[in-house]
Amino acid sequence: MAELTINQLIKLILGILVVAAVVWGVYYVFKNNVAVFIENVGSGAGTTPALFLTLI
Repeated sequence: MAELTINQLIKLILGILVVAAVVWGVYYVFKNNVAVFIENVGSGAGTTPALFLTLI
């Protein structure tokens, strides 16, 4: 079985931190837009232009 060296542990920890930062960044950028999108999906045909405007 392969042993984990200090170098491999550092790379593993940095990889986990990078993945967590990317997930948090995507959540932070889209947290307000996703809620607006979900609210407008079932609102009817009259709100379709408003839906496209919120996506832009």
